[in-house]
Amino acid sequence: MNDAPPPTGPRVLALTHSLSGVDGVGRVGCSTLRYLVPRCSSIDVFLGRDHRGFAEDVPRAPNLTIHATLPTNHFPFMPLPKLAWVLLLSLPTLWRAARRADVVHSLSDYPMGLIAVIVARLAGKPVVVSGHGTYSVTPLTMKIHGSLIRWMYAKADRFVMGAAFALKVLRRSIEPRAAEVVRYGVVPEDYDSWRAHGVEPGVPSPYVLCVGEVKQRKGYTTSVPAFLEAWRQRPQLHYAIVGRVAEDDPYHEALVAQITAAGATDHVHFLGNVDEAQKVALMRGCLAFMMTPMTSVEGSFEAFGLVFLEAGAAGRPVVGVFDSGAEDAITEGENGFIRDRDDTEGLGAALVRLVDDDELAAQMGRAGRERALSQTWEHAAIRLIEIYEELIGAQR
Repeated sequence: MNDAPPPTGPRVLALTHSLSGVDGVGRVGCSTLRYLVPRCSSIDVFLGRDHRGFAEDVPRAPNLTIHATLPTNHFPFMPLPKLAWVLLLSLPTLWRAARRADVVHSLSDYPMGLIAVIVARLAGKPVVVSGHGTYSVTPLTMKIHGSLIRWMYAKADRFVMGAAFALKVLRRSIEPRAAEVVRYGVVPEDYDSWRAHGVEPGVPSPYVLCVGEVKQRKGYTTSVPAFLEAWRQRPQLHYAIVGRVAEDDPYHEALVAQITAAGATDHVHFLGNVDEAQKVALMRGCLAFMMTPMTSVEGSFEAFGLVFLEAGAAGRPVVGVFDSGAEDAITEGENGFIRDRDDTEGLGAALVRLVDDDELAAQMGRAGRERALSQTWEHAAIRLIEIYEELIGAQR
């Protein structure tokens, strides 16, 4: 029999389009809930019926209820007819849930944040919207969606972003009401050796690692040439890429053609999606983590790159580029190297330096671990609870 007292704290209605382990918003949502749940009386989470599945670390607790009932899928953006349909079908249920809550929080940005603001206003409750990047910015360029997201920014009681770079990009277009950075975090112990449960990386050493779906936004058109630059000088190097690869994707095929032309086919490994234990093993075993994000032709961008912080938690140096979320994650010469995006020679030279200098790599890995210890999901959850209580107190 469990005699532990029930959790105290605010009652929260949360909305999101994902609690999956294969996309950034889902991982952020799961990690946030992991530390919010023990601090809240109750949390009701609503997401779409056609979601991507649940991450392994979705909390299980009597005060957390997940309702996979919204008529949406895992893709965040909705055309206007679909958005109207979701509102029509979902408003009564969400309004009743909001009436039972003390605060409404959208864990993903537009359009779920818009729905959260509408529901909260109808129920007379304070509302927080979390922004992550692309879908906080790109709708502003669309005629009707632009008006709706501007209204969302004006009416949300608090707007939080996980990275300063993402908020900087947003502020080029609009200044949200009461915006602040509540930094993304990590659970450092999740990247300790025992979490891999004896799993081996499965990639020849030494290897550079990237974790990110094979698409334009992740910047493989920079990182692959940078790796090849280093590989030509240190032919023992390998490059392991974790993330979904779309079948017959021209972007992936162009990368493969470049790798083949260089004669490095046996040194670049597209691993697809892997489970958490395998990811931990790969991070702990790599020489360095490298990702070089960019803004895609559709306007999507990498707001932070949570994997930089995760690699630091695993004690590994990181390599990235300016004008991306890597700016939040990397201090030049301390926990890694950051270069201009078109400086593939400089990026390759950074990798060569880490191959040649074991002590420097270890020193940067220790600095990354220290950063991870000071930037955790628990810290983020504590700040969110403070925000909830500020808003609830102001309303009272």
